[in-house]
Formats: sequence, C-alpha cells, structure tokens
Amino acid sequence: MTVLFWALAVIIVFAIALAAQMRVMISMVLRRALAAKFGGGPNDVEYRAAILSLGRGPADTEAAKYLETDYPKPLAHMKLARRVSLAGPLALLVVVAIGRFWLGAF
Repeated sequence: MTVLFWALAVIIVFAIALAAQMRVMISMVLRRALAAKFGGGPNDVEYRAAILSLGRGPADTEAAKYLETDYPKPLAHMKLARRVSLAGPLALLVVVAIGRFWLGAF
C-alpha cells in the first residue's frame, strides 16, 4: 500500500507540474498569435487580459473572439490545464491525508 501511495503522489505532482507547463506554453503561443494578427508585442496587457478572460464567460474583446474561432483546440487544452491546476493540489492533499492517517505511509 505504501508503494501505491507514493505512486499516486508522484503522478499527481507530475500532473500539477505538467498543467503549469501547459498553461505557460499555451499562453505564450496564443499571445504570439495575437501579436502576429493584431500587431504589438506578445507581452501587451490587452493580449494577456484576452487569454485570461477565455473560458470565464462569453468573449468580449476582438482578440478573445479571434482566439475562440481560430484556436479552439489550444483553448480546450488551456481549460483542461486550469482544471488540473485547481483540482491537483486538493487531490494531493487528500492522498497525503489518506497516506498519513489510514495507510501509515510516513
């Protein structure tokens, strides 16, 4: 059971790290796409705000609408990475609590 606990803990930590990497990489690529389409630099505040607003409601800016129509798959990956970023630490906490109190792993 101890091996199962540590395997689950490592898998969850890997998923959290992968989700963080996915969020950074996809955000960077989408900001570069926006800069190529609308001009400016990839670090412009409006591009960051457009990517941050995606998935939180209807697209309200032209940049967000462009991303929703032309880049649906990267946006789906971004939403998945956001979900894992939010649920991963909770899952790790639950696994650690189970390992500590029921399995006696450490």
